[in-house]
Amino acid sequence: MRGSKALHRHPGWRGVDDDRATGGDVESLEYDEDNDLPDLIMDIEDDVLDEGDYEEVEIQRASAGEKRVQTIFTALAIAGVVACVVLLCLVAYFATNYVHASEDLNIVRDSLQNATESFLKLQNQAQLKDQQDCTRFQNTTEHWLHLFCEKYECPSSICDPGWVKYSRSCFLLMDTRLSWEQSREMCSSKQGHLAIANNDQVQDAVPLPQNFLFEQAKEASYWIGMTDSVTEGIWMWVDGTKVMDGKTVWGPGQPDNAFSRMYRMRENCGLMRLWRWYDEACGARLPAICEKNAIRLHLIFHRMMQSR
Repeated sequence: MRGSKALHRHPGWRGVDDDRATGGDVESLEYDEDNDLPDLIMDIEDDVLDEGDYEEVEIQRASAGEKRVQTIFTALAIAGVVACVVLLCLVAYFATNYVHASEDLNIVRDSLQNATESFLKLQNQAQLKDQQDCTRFQNTTEHWLHLFCEKYECPSSICDPGWVKYSRSCFLLMDTRLSWEQSREMCSSKQGHLAIANNDQVQDAVPLPQNFLFEQAKEASYWIGMTDSVTEGIWMWVDGTKVMDGKTVWGPGQPDNAFSRMYRMRENCGLMRLWRWYDEACGARLPAICEKNAIRLHLIFHRMMQSR
């Protein structure tokens, strides 16, 4: 570098120091043209070369800066292209999902519309049938009977012949002596079941004379629909309900689950006798009381309409 180069002393230059060293006074520098000219030329060439090196370094630095800038711009361009590709993929994905969702929505809408049309069609058919039935029912024997019952307060329900009505149930006291299981099957064949005395309308908590079933049974013994054959000590009615402790009228010492030598079994079935309940061997042959729901008159009208 020019600023860092030391000043060369040439042999032809005699400065003040030399004169001072020799003790003489020098007012001007003497220059030896033959000896000092080549050295001066070399110094000038060195300075020129140093300037050229400095310019070359500056050019290299500028070139490196340009390359760095180009690299940055290239990276930004690549990142922009990648971002565009990702954005296009997302747009395509959401567009596809939107199309599929629209198709599914159209399918659901069509299904709902078809279901609505079917419902309206069935509703219209039902209304038309009701109108036809009403028209067919007018001025018939059933219609006049219905009007008569409305005016003179006919009973709302009746029992089949031979059955005795009490509350909403009909009861039949059978004379045939069968086992408890056979009696149960016999009641089922008559569209009923063994009598269930688990409510205050049929069975009171205490044995009063007005108790309906006891009055019907009088002093005879009849099977009723209770048993503990499934779990000993847990008495159940034939409809699957449990015999409530507060509604029982067991006889003295009953139930005792005694062993019957005659039938070779324990006493696991219930009967009524003398205003009380007793357990008995299920194989014993006794009459039974059957029970079923009373027939309502509107069901009779419905059956008559169906039979026409």
